[in-house]
Amino acid sequence: MFKAIVGLQFGDEGKGKFVDLLSQHYQHVARFNGGANAGHSVVVNGQRSAFSQLPATRSDGKCLYVCQGALISLEKLVQEIEFMTITCPHSKIFIDPRCHIVLTIHAQLNQASERYKGTKKIGSVGVGVGACFEDKSNRLGIRLEDTLDKPVLRRKLELLWKIRTKQIEAVFEGELTLCFEQEVERLLELGQKLKPYFHFTNQAIAELLKEGHDILLESSQATYLDNSFGTYPYTVAYSTLIQSCFAYIGIPADKLNVLGVMKSYMIRVGNGPFPTEINGDIAQYIRVRGREYGTVSQRPRRCGWLDLALIEHAIRLNGVNEVAITNIDVLAGMDEIWICTGYTLHGQTVCTDKALLHFDQVKPSYTKLDSWPQLPNEELQSFDFHENLIKYLTFIQSRISAPIRYISYGADRNQTIQLDHHGVTQAFTQSLEQCA
Repeated sequence: MFKAIVGLQFGDEGKGKFVDLLSQHYQHVARFNGGANAGHSVVVNGQRSAFSQLPATRSDGKCLYVCQGALISLEKLVQEIEFMTITCPHSKIFIDPRCHIVLTIHAQLNQASERYKGTKKIGSVGVGVGACFEDKSNRLGIRLEDTLDKPVLRRKLELLWKIRTKQIEAVFEGELTLCFEQEVERLLELGQKLKPYFHFTNQAIAELLKEGHDILLESSQATYLDNSFGTYPYTVAYSTLIQSCFAYIGIPADKLNVLGVMKSYMIRVGNGPFPTEINGDIAQYIRVRGREYGTVSQRPRRCGWLDLALIEHAIRLNGVNEVAITNIDVLAGMDEIWICTGYTLHGQTVCTDKALLHFDQVKPSYTKLDSWPQLPNEELQSFDFHENLIKYLTFIQSRISAPIRYISYGADRNQTIQLDHHGVTQAFTQSLEQCA
């Protein structure tokens, strides 16, 4: 059976922490979508590691799968394999040779496109993932298997190179500063380094399921970067909903046990509508305490109040069974906290589907709650929580349809509280009665 982890917001919710945390109980961990535009951070005993190609785990002795839906930045993947060889020497890595490669010309194309769009740019991190997926859809892409055959690679790359060069120079008025021959040699060299890890991951995973093994799935980005149900066009180029895993892995649809990860507030990177966005000192307070800077881009993230209308919508879109909430320590010490529970459009209450079509025009409906004191710098249990923090978590639970099973109060793996299947409501019932 699959255990899948998905982000319920705009990304950077802390998915990497929960992939690493739960991977301690799974032998097999698979990543099936996204590329090096999405980084997952893992902190173990105070040591931070960043992953953007391999599944985000520091647990040794695991079988790690990169399925064909993932987009590969070759140097980054080689670096992560070298890191894992040192830190987790007993883990095994399987990479599908049908994965498409993010080329250097893709990055230059993305950057030229963003410059050309000016104030209407998407806010891409510019590593080329969007252009790579476009070439995959247009049947122009270069796959890992192509790096093993120089004549095939040259033939395929020549057509792509010709089309993309003309696009950069004639359409986006940019200048290509790359050398075709150097790119061919780079791909051939890096392809040889990755060749020992090539494996048809759809076959491996299908066989594991047939034998009754459990598999942990890691998704990249998050629900509202989905190119159909997110804040289009300010999204990624592909589907990020968790059920897309079946097509990206290459197996029939099966039952999923889905953990949705959310922060105790909202963030987003790049452009796009953000109804609950806050600015000034409060935003900076959250940004500094939450280290809200992109894992890949290092750009300051935009910060906003928690949007429970989006959270509940994401739970339903992904079929989420349980929820993890992160960064509750960040909001400590504030005067007050606001939570969005819905929207109005031109004075009329609208559903979330409707709101997302007009996300730059809707007005959030808020509920105000009190903040809580700073959390002690030690390992905590749920009964250590302040009354106001309990009320905050209980309010969230009352507005969503999946139980909160995990509460994270820091980046480290051990700064996590796991609740039983009833979630927050039962865990804090006695505390709330005492407060009353």
